[in-house]
Amino acid sequence: MRLFLLAASLLAFAAPAAYAQSSQTFPREMDRDIVRSLPHPGEVEDMAEVAGRAAEAILDVPVGGVVRAIDPSRRVHRDDTLEDVVGRRDPYLRDRIRNSTADLAVGMGDIVAQMAVVAPELRRALAGVEQSLERSMRNVRERRRDRDYDRDYDRDDYDYDR
Repeated sequence: MRLFLLAASLLAFAAPAAYAQSSQTFPREMDRDIVRSLPHPGEVEDMAEVAGRAAEAILDVPVGGVVRAIDPSRRVHRDDTLEDVVGRRDPYLRDRIRNSTADLAVGMGDIVAQMAVVAPELRRALAGVEQSLERSMRNVRERRRDRDYDRDYDRDDYDYDR
């Protein structure tokens, strides 16, 4: 009995999904466009390398004068860089930044690959929502037209003060 209920449930959910393959707003061609617009994994790695180099360059910015202006009691040389100031507490700062950007490249590459797989299903889901809303709105309009009531009733026929 459970197997029958499970099969019936799957069939009930699969039917609208099969029906909602495409719509005016979300045509099938959109899948190809979405996948084409995603960056190539090599581009993602290049962007992560650029971000890593930018982060390392920020470590080389001299901030000693700013630190001394804010806190004259700190023992900082005027030419000390951000890495010098922060690196006293974290000697592996530069290595951690390199590792973080490498991990970022891998993670972003995975996200791009997953988006290429998920994009068609997202488009189908959006097309299904659109079609369901259109059917609902059509049903609401039909129900309004089918109502059986007298638009020309006379308000004076009813006694509201009772």
